[in-house]
Amino acid sequence: MQHQLSLTIESNDSYDQIDNIDMSQFNENLLFQGKEQSKLLSDIHMASEKLSHSADHYINEIVEQTQGSMQYLFYFQRKQIIMIQSYYRMYSCKIKYQKRKKWARYRKCVIQELVDSEFTYLKYLELIIVKFYDPLQGILTETQSKLLFRNLKQIYLLNKQFLFEISERFSNFTQHTCFGKIFDKYVQFFKIYFEYTSGFSIEVVSLLRKEIPKLNDFITELEEADIFKGGNLESYLIKPVQRLPKYVLLIKDLIKHTWKSHPDYESLQVSVNKFIEVNSKIDILMDNVLKNQMLFELQKLFFDSINVSIVESTRRYVQSETINVLVSKQQKSVIVYICNDMIILTQRNQNALAKQHEKLYEYLYLNEKSYCKNKPETQYCKFLFTVSSQEQSITFICQDAEQKQKLLSLFESLINDIKMKYQKLEIYQENDIQPIQVFAKGTELRKSLLQSYTVYVMFITAGTQNLTLLTRYSSLIKLENMLRKQFPDISIPHLSKNQWASNKKTQLIEARKIIIENFLEAVLNSPLIKQNPEQVLKYLELPPSFYEAIASSPNKICIERESLRNTMKSSSFNTDDYSLSETLRFVRNTNTIRQTLHHKSLKVSNQTINIKIMFLDEYYIFLPISPELRVADLIEMAAGAIKLQSYDDFKFFLINDQEIRILDDDDCIPQIQLNKSNNESVFSKLTFLFKEREKTNTKLLLKKYLYLTPKQEKKDYQSDLVRLNLICHQAFDDIKNMKYKVTFSQYCIYSIYYLIIKYYENFRHIFTKQSLPINLVKQLIPDKVYKQEKEQTWISEIYIAIGIVKQEIEQILKQHDKNLQGIKKLEQQFQYITELLFMESLQQNPFYGLQYFNIEIPNTSKDILQRQFQCQLETYSILGVKYDRFIIIHNMEKKLEIFLNDIVNLSPFPFYFQFQIKQIKNEQFIFKTSNGLEIQKLQELYSNISNNL
Repeated sequence: MQHQLSLTIESNDSYDQIDNIDMSQFNENLLFQGKEQSKLLSDIHMASEKLSHSADHYINEIVEQTQGSMQYLFYFQRKQIIMIQSYYRMYSCKIKYQKRKKWARYRKCVIQELVDSEFTYLKYLELIIVKFYDPLQGILTETQSKLLFRNLKQIYLLNKQFLFEISERFSNFTQHTCFGKIFDKYVQFFKIYFEYTSGFSIEVVSLLRKEIPKLNDFITELEEADIFKGGNLESYLIKPVQRLPKYVLLIKDLIKHTWKSHPDYESLQVSVNKFIEVNSKIDILMDNVLKNQMLFELQKLFFDSINVSIVESTRRYVQSETINVLVSKQQKSVIVYICNDMIILTQRNQNALAKQHEKLYEYLYLNEKSYCKNKPETQYCKFLFTVSSQEQSITFICQDAEQKQKLLSLFESLINDIKMKYQKLEIYQENDIQPIQVFAKGTELRKSLLQSYTVYVMFITAGTQNLTLLTRYSSLIKLENMLRKQFPDISIPHLSKNQWASNKKTQLIEARKIIIENFLEAVLNSPLIKQNPEQVLKYLELPPSFYEAIASSPNKICIERESLRNTMKSSSFNTDDYSLSETLRFVRNTNTIRQTLHHKSLKVSNQTINIKIMFLDEYYIFLPISPELRVADLIEMAAGAIKLQSYDDFKFFLINDQEIRILDDDDCIPQIQLNKSNNESVFSKLTFLFKEREKTNTKLLLKKYLYLTPKQEKKDYQSDLVRLNLICHQAFDDIKNMKYKVTFSQYCIYSIYYLIIKYYENFRHIFTKQSLPINLVKQLIPDKVYKQEKEQTWISEIYIAIGIVKQEIEQILKQHDKNLQGIKKLEQQFQYITELLFMESLQQNPFYGLQYFNIEIPNTSKDILQRQFQCQLETYSILGVKYDRFIIIHNMEKKLEIFLNDIVNLSPFPFYFQFQIKQIKNEQFIFKTSNGLEIQKLQELYSNISNNL
């Protein structure tokens, strides 16, 4: 920085690890120092020798037993491979068998329910025929009897024969027993139900009782004898109307648990379609009758036992479906009964001794604050959506896209109807506090000394706030236990315990992302938590005024920002005429790159702490902060402290002993090296600027992150000395870490630039080869490169280049003397020109402005890319992300370039990301990496910039 250049600065190599992407440099960039490093290396060496000795001893024993025959060793290795393959096939078959065995048990339960319910149904029909139909033939006329009973006797005889065949087949049940042909045989005969349902009315009984006193006396006598067991004649006469929908539900459930290779699968598919066709006609005829009666049935079956009443004048039954729900990373098969303002889930009882075949699993009330969330398709989680209401959420797993679209549209329609109703009643208002929603953005793989673990990146939308939360699944289990102890009646989803053997599996992680969404929404929307939020907010590292900010009105600055956005949208914008900061500012006001406005509207806490922020020029500052602030606010404060004019392209890098992490603007401020202030207000002490004298295990480093075209970059750094100095030091660090392909002569020139910018006092006194500070030069040139030439060669070449560089700079100074009058000191002018020359040269390097990520390219993707683009790719490569393209690099050689405009549908997963290329249709490309989420964010950001400009 301008005011720091005259200071003598000691060498600091603690940043060598930043963005290290070359495994060959691992030993050079170990994060342990001194005794810790020596002890760690010694322990690893001893363990390695011990393991190697054990393995060698084991193999030697075998070889000795076979008289040292190498052929036997090869045979042994081949035998081991065959054994491993056999075990794998055996394991796969075992898993497949267990699944089919489970499904076979479930199929048996479904048929058992069909047989039992059919038997009960026939008993009801027999009761009507014996106790009513036959005795009433002398009381009722033929027309009256036809009106009341219709073709009930025919239905009874048909279902009696149907039950006989089903029961006979079921008596010899095995996992291969087929029922589809029986269903298919009888489905056409079930059309006799049309006659019964056509013109059926539940009011017929009451009308005839009024007209015929003898009939009324007869029915009254039987009612007093409790022949209906709490019901009435009407509830029995409607049984045939309700029966056909039950067949559809049972057959659907049977298909769902029948594997495609099963001999019954195709027959069941044919049968269910025919049943649906027959049932749909009855539904049209009996829509209102069925729906009104269904509520009473559900009340009796599931809710009377728990003293909950669901029968209300405004509630109506809509439909039922067999479907799966996601519960604690497992799928559960349920039957969902959908009402206009309620969802009821029941589960099939697989206990053969249970009297009731279904049991209540869960129920959820819909209200004006309910909402649906469409879940994106992933490799393992497909056709999912969630319905949320207050503390409860249900995630449905549909069979296919058609069922998902149908049910999602239905729930959205029901919720919109409820909102419209509240609006008409003037109960619901637009400024009512809306429920907090949580979205899983992705995952990050972190490393500790002993293991790696997954961190879930969650995005919280609450009123005008958009916050990013990083959490672990194990941390949320602890939170759940804490909440259940504190609030025994709290209604939140249960999180199952970790399974250490499989916690890296993509399938498990994808399921957990959805479970964590539902859990956090339930916690943050819980009325119990809202009344006592302090402990939860502190645990999740959310601002203390989180709930207060939700209820507050939008900030005035937001209105001004909207006005600015509209103004800039209406004006023409040519990117070539604007700087990097102006470009990013324009995009920020049309989309979202960095927003600090909503954080500033939060209530500031009186308790403040100091946080240490570092820079690559080996300086650091302390800033006083409050728990309310986010990373975006801290960047703005740091930029103000060091007088950095524009900062939209800068981000914080969190560096510790195990990882390097890029912080998002909405992240919480990391709690590292925090020092309590002495009752100082947040902004009373602006900054303290120090030379770095100590090394800490964890660093918060401010670095440039986004890069656009050289022309746009120049407009900013030419007019901002602080920016220019920062990016020069960052470039030196990148050169040290071999992120640029640099020639020998360029290393010599860059070494001179390095001495001028960082060590001007030493440079000014250099006149001979002997006085050249070669130890300072070594701080820039990578050891691997430096060893390729003799030290005397480096000294000679650098010494020759010094005169050329000085002459070039002095000539520029003379030519631009008037333009440099703002910089008073000659040495600062000298440094400024040097920095410009350095950046001018570096921007011509093809690797300038890249963010690097290690990737592994699977053979399938590699083969297609090689054929399409006529290139040669390596499995283990580096992906460089630039403002307009992806570059695949190996050994600092470009292998392939793909423009961002040609990349579509980029989706990150825990251990890879996949994408498509416009020119190559119907192909998914997979790159394995733990940085998929960061790559996606970078690609989206650059694409947004490109699309808006």
